[in-house]
Order: sequence, then structure tokens, then C-alpha cells
Amino acid sequence: MNNQQRLKLIGYVVLIVLLANLFLFAFQLVNWIFFWGIIIIGAVFVWKVLPWLKKKFR
Repeated sequence: MNNQQRLKLIGYVVLIVLLANLFLFAFQLVNWIFFWGIIIIGAVFVWKVLPWLKKKFR
């Protein structure tokens, strides 16, 4: 597995987690604090960690 495939896999995993979070919130299986916590963590990951990983894998 090369580095581009790893980054895509990480991106897809984050996307699945965020969609699952939205699904669980829509059916009221998680509360709003947990929902927004996961959204914020996902945003910070995409904003800070993903560019750092991209530089590291080059």
C-alpha cells in the first residue's frame, strides 16, 4: 500500500465516522454534545493533522 492509498483510506475512515455520527444523531442515539464533539474533532483532524500527514508521507 503506497502513501497516497493510505491517505485516501484515512480520509474515507474519517468520512465514515462523521456520517455514522450524523446518522446516530438523526435517530437520537447520541446527544448533541457528543455529536458536536465528534464534528469538532473531525474538523481539527482535517484542518491540522491531515496536511501534516500529507507532508510526512511525501
